[in-house]
Amino acid sequence: MTDGQPTGQQVATDSRSPRPGDAGPGSLTASAASGTSQKNVDGQAVAITVFSAMRRWGLIELPLFILFLKRGNALNALRRLSFIHAARWAIIRKLPANGDYPETRLRFPRLYFESNFNGGWEEYIDAFSYILHVGMWAFWGSSYGFPRALPPSPFKAYIRRNEYEAGHYYSAYPDSTSTMVLAGRTLSPKVAVLRAAADNMTPDQFARAWAQFLEESQTCL
Repeated sequence: MTDGQPTGQQVATDSRSPRPGDAGPGSLTASAASGTSQKNVDGQAVAITVFSAMRRWGLIELPLFILFLKRGNALNALRRLSFIHAARWAIIRKLPANGDYPETRLRFPRLYFESNFNGGWEEYIDAFSYILHVGMWAFWGSSYGFPRALPPSPFKAYIRRNEYEAGHYYSAYPDSTSTMVLAGRTLSPKVAVLRAAADNMTPDQFARAWAQFLEESQTCL
């Protein structure tokens, strides 16, 4: 990244980078659906990293918008998108010193966006466009070249122009989607309770307890 227009920089994210031709579980399915580089894919998980040059007024508008999100219920719409693992935005105003390169203050601040999700790249951007189109303007409206979130085709082209390939990508549960992981976390303590109680149950009591367990845990199965 240089002082002026955004330039390429590989980003190290918290994920394992599969090798070309990696036949690990789920990797081919996710890769085929993702619409992005194989280096951004690990099993069911897909990464996206975007840098964009900001106008100065974004330094005031964006922090105020994020404060509004934290204090209100505006994040509920984002939480409905259960295929999203995480999403974050950050403003970069300077680059730290690195070896012989001194600390550098950027002429134009950069908006840094990083997210991990399940499914295809196209579908991910579509979801942001249609469900959070006002929020997308609040996040990227101060960035140069932002075409608005709707219609989605120009927005996708804008994201692709500013997207960077991950240098390192790792998923703790590559075979599972975020919905599956959350369901497992909900189900695990319920299974532990049933298992502990089963030792003192008769076969008939266990059958009734098992039927009740299945009924109460349908959303996790």
